[in-house]
Amino acid sequence: MMSKDKSNKKNDALLAAGEDIVQAVVIADSFNYRFLPITSEKPRALLPLVNRPLLDYTIDFLAASGVHQIFVYCSSHAGMVKSHLEKSKFSKPNSPVQLTIMMSENCYSLGDAMRDIDSQSLISSDFILVSGDLVSNMKLQQAIVEHKERKKKDKMSVMTVVYKKASPDHRTRSKEDDILVAFNTSDHRLLHCEKIKKKKKMTIPLSLFEGKKQVDLHYDLLDCHVSICSPIIPQLFSDNFDYQTRDHFIRGILVNEEILGNHIYTYIISDQYAARVCNLHTYDAISKDVMHRWVYPLVPDIAPTDESPYSYGRHNIYLNSDVTLARGCILEHDVAVAGGTRIGADTFIANSVIGPNCVIEDNCHIEGSYLWSNVKVHKGSRVVSSIVADRVEIKSNVTVEPGCIISFEVVIGPNFTVPAGSRITSKVDVSIDDDNGGFDSDDEKDVKTIDENTQQVSAKEVGSEGFGYLWHSRQADNNADEDIIVEKWAVQAESSDSDDVGSVASSRGQSLGPSFEDMVDAEVLMQDQFYTEVLESIRLGIAEVTDIENLILEINSSKHAYNIPIDDVPVAIIRAILEGPQNEFPSTIAMLSYIEQAINKLQSLLQHYMKNHSVQVKVLGDTADSASQNPKLLAGFAKIVLFLYNVDVIKEQAILEWYEGLQANSSTSAQEVLAKIQPVIVWLQTAEEESSSEEET
Repeated sequence: MMSKDKSNKKNDALLAAGEDIVQAVVIADSFNYRFLPITSEKPRALLPLVNRPLLDYTIDFLAASGVHQIFVYCSSHAGMVKSHLEKSKFSKPNSPVQLTIMMSENCYSLGDAMRDIDSQSLISSDFILVSGDLVSNMKLQQAIVEHKERKKKDKMSVMTVVYKKASPDHRTRSKEDDILVAFNTSDHRLLHCEKIKKKKKMTIPLSLFEGKKQVDLHYDLLDCHVSICSPIIPQLFSDNFDYQTRDHFIRGILVNEEILGNHIYTYIISDQYAARVCNLHTYDAISKDVMHRWVYPLVPDIAPTDESPYSYGRHNIYLNSDVTLARGCILEHDVAVAGGTRIGADTFIANSVIGPNCVIEDNCHIEGSYLWSNVKVHKGSRVVSSIVADRVEIKSNVTVEPGCIISFEVVIGPNFTVPAGSRITSKVDVSIDDDNGGFDSDDEKDVKTIDENTQQVSAKEVGSEGFGYLWHSRQADNNADEDIIVEKWAVQAESSDSDDVGSVASSRGQSLGPSFEDMVDAEVLMQDQFYTEVLESIRLGIAEVTDIENLILEINSSKHAYNIPIDDVPVAIIRAILEGPQNEFPSTIAMLSYIEQAINKLQSLLQHYMKNHSVQVKVLGDTADSASQNPKLLAGFAKIVLFLYNVDVIKEQAILEWYEGLQANSSTSAQEVLAKIQPVIVWLQTAEEESSSEEET
């Protein structure tokens, strides 16, 4: 542990100045298996996310929130974490925070860490508890103020838990953390918190509603894993050795609330970013959010690094100044390339992060992937939706299929295909309990060496010149907790129900690609998820007077995340406007009033996406289809078209062209739409004739 003298002197100075000492505890271990075999060699807190260690994002977030003193608690790979922090900007004399690194060899859970902290009496004030894999631009000052004010009124308030509004299918929301939350509407006191996991039905105790005027029940909240804690929290962990995780603690407080009297409160955010990298799915989603600038100012071109800065270009292209690009290479969109990297001719890169000092030769294809430092990809190779760790070499004409993790110093031989979902390591002594990723997991420790969990791969299995071992975990098969959800990343479909990646490797002779039906289903699902996010954005934009530029950024982010064609975006926006708020319209008049106000309010947004003539015709066709299936929309269809025409979103020529095409359709629904729109067409044609007559005169 680092010396306490400096931190004590700084604390004394703060107290002398009349300032409150704001402390934080960062748990750099997380005690599960999601990132093995990579985390057998490097802790998750130090894994690069858009070429910055995750732990740096966490500490930057705390520093921006006014934290003065940070205790970084680590067990596994503690020396590596300590070395990184001692060399970082956070240990420099001008650092806004005072770091204290705590190391323990016998810490196996969050509960153990909190009991160790309690034994050393390090916490002297309210403190913030987070994990070392948190990415956030949230300002906690208001939450801290509310927590302290609440404690003055409720002496038994011990914790404030931060949640973020996020729909159930939000991309940064992990299914492992799906929760049902109930809290008192008047004071936001937490009454019930339960993980959904694989449950199809939830039971809410009736006692929650006794003596309460109103209770809010939510399934649209994302647990940010940010907690503002009373100094008594470490002692409560010491008094209850059953508390191993934060979930255990919250459940214990709620269950024993009437006996012990302790209370937990909630703080809800909606327009700030906070998410935790708890598995491969969220690693991918949060990386994209950083490149899409949702975590501003923690973006590559602003976030401080030890190397030269990045430039920021169109389509979210981030390039370090020391990057060599050959003629003919294509960086399509959402790409970050670190310094010292060379990219060859005719190479295509999209939706990917390339680390420092990488070499990607000619005619390569990198898409949806994360190449860390000193990776070499030879000519003609293809890497799709995979993670490639430091010092990996991928030889010529290799194909790395989706969902693969290639750990440190692996060599993939030429003309070889790495099957989807494979995990390959170069080490023989990997222990399954060395993963440092997810401090609230309920996973049991199951210490097994690679001799039991990994089968050695022959040379032909990684190419004739390759070196590596197929990592195969039996933990997923034998885990006693059947409710744990393991989210697969980038692998669309597998023939086996097992979460065991070894089952993928054992069927090498079979086709591992998704069928046509699977691809169609996946495309439909992505379109549905995209529309859900657009609907949420439009509703918030109408209700909360969201800035149009921010709304465009949000919709564009969803478009890139789900690979939606640009012409489909305005169609989704108009559908969202027509669908209206969550409550059904009581009448056609109420519906038309809402739609008119929404179109007027979002005029510049609609004009941004509907500049092209063909797009306007397409939107009219989709709106007519919706009207033919909804009597209220059909009754007000002509006025909706006029609303769009009056604000110059849809031009006269587009309306007339669409009308001519509709006349050729003899279906009953088309004829109904024609009848409704006929007065508008007559009016437009009459106005056009009058205008022509005036010009001739």
